[in-house]
Amino acid sequence: MPDAPESDDSGVSYEPHRFEDFAPGQAYEFGTRRITREAIAAFADVSDDHTALHCDDDYAATTPFGSVVSHGALNVAAATGLAYRCGLFEGTVLAVLSLESRFERPVFPGDELHLRMTVKELDPRPRPDRGRVTFGVELLNQTGKKVLTGDWTLLMRRAGVTAGSAPTSHGNPVPPD
Repeated sequence: MPDAPESDDSGVSYEPHRFEDFAPGQAYEFGTRRITREAIAAFADVSDDHTALHCDDDYAATTPFGSVVSHGALNVAAATGLAYRCGLFEGTVLAVLSLESRFERPVFPGDELHLRMTVKELDPRPRPDRGRVTFGVELLNQTGKKVLTGDWTLLMRRAGVTAGSAPTSHGNPVPPD
């Protein structure tokens, strides 16, 4: 029997949102991502984190988890991918200002993850062409249990600002205040 695909868009699609399109309390649901043993091994290679808990089946069997688990950073990366691929942030995110994450429970090979983001706060700073949006983030497994929670703050374009019209300094983008 072939493995299930790693990603399933589940028909989730949003129009790109700018700063003004968000309001506290708005919630967004995203498709699913299946974490495979191969993805964990590939992440170990890319990150050079070959900790036995993530790479050694025999060792991992002796831990309280009983088997290999996904890297926490891989779970964060899967969540950012889920958020991006639905279109909500297409061409509107100027920078990721923070990704505060709490790892609530392990993610095992074969787990299917689902992302939920809720707008917590809008901050109109730092400039008229951009503002900060803070989201409460929940990454859930296939049984609905939270595996990761946290707050993400994104620097977002405002309406009426096109990609080429943001202020620059000597040809380099102006950093956030």
